[in-house]
Amino acid sequence: MNDLVTIGEVGRPHGLAGELKVRPMVDASDRFSRLKHVILEAKDGRQARFTIRRVRNQKEGYIVSFRELTSIEQAALWTRAEVKIPQDALETLPEGRYYHFDLVGMDVFTERGACIGTIEDIVPTGSHDVFVVKQQDIEHLIPCTEEIVRHVDVEQKRMVIRPIEGLLTHDAV
Repeated sequence: MNDLVTIGEVGRPHGLAGELKVRPMVDASDRFSRLKHVILEAKDGRQARFTIRRVRNQKEGYIVSFRELTSIEQAALWTRAEVKIPQDALETLPEGRYYHFDLVGMDVFTERGACIGTIEDIVPTGSHDVFVVKQQDIEHLIPCTEEIVRHVDVEQKRMVIRPIEGLLTHDAV
């Protein structure tokens, strides 16, 4: 099962019938409702293919019912698992929208050319994502807004931001 891309992360079980809470990690709000199958990869390396029976929207994610999971005990075995699909099953996103895996590892520069670090993680907040950008022992939290993120080049793995006052430490600007 190579060339798999993580599109979500399983939270905890929901209810007694084997449903799972899933937090999406892709910038495509209705992605899960169009899927038929996914691969779950547990933290211990176990992988299994699951058939999606039903998807319900929930604040900050989905409640997903899988045909193969029918009890809370079965569902609990997949807590914190990654939800994956083959890379060739990804949809092309509209201009200006990106998959999280395209952004993690990207170098971030100010408009003046100063490198402030690399995107290590992306934290969804509800209104917009926040990029966790690290360079050595310095960490910056960069909101993903049009005002701040000025340019993204996925091929070059490069992002340019316009930092607002107080966003970066004075040394990083």
